[in-house]
Amino acid sequence: MNKIILELLRNDIFIASVISSSLAQLLKVFTAKNGEKLNWHLLFSSGGNPSSHTSAVTTLTLLLGTRYGFDSAYFTISIVFGAIVIIDALSVRREVGEHSKTLNDIFTDTVLGKRLQEMMDIKLFKELIGHTGIEVFFGFLVGIIIAMLDLLIIKK
Repeated sequence: MNKIILELLRNDIFIASVISSSLAQLLKVFTAKNGEKLNWHLLFSSGGNPSSHTSAVTTLTLLLGTRYGFDSAYFTISIVFGAIVIIDALSVRREVGEHSKTLNDIFTDTVLGKRLQEMMDIKLFKELIGHTGIEVFFGFLVGIIIAMLDLLIIKK
């Protein structure tokens, strides 16, 4: 187990992908201010701007392509799974968030919804789940920047 951890810590592609995702998560705190107040709960949430999933898979895919070739099996696997992650964030997860918002509005803004909440313990749904196109775009940019920094620093 220790050997695996040491190998991961020496793997610049893994580290760059984690940094990319972490940076995108941190940026969410600053891009989604409520007035002057920072929204720190976004540090550990899905959804928001920029997309940390997109950022991580972009960094991973670009570094695998440049290191092993854009015709390598590594790049192919990464781009296929990365595309699935991004399309899922833009479509399915985004739609789930929209449905959650509608259901929450029903439970909080209608007479029937309020009566149901009084009768049962109804938990409101998480609304910020998926991403808009612009959030994915900015995640893509963060991913490119981190990959370029890795390429400049590591020079493999």
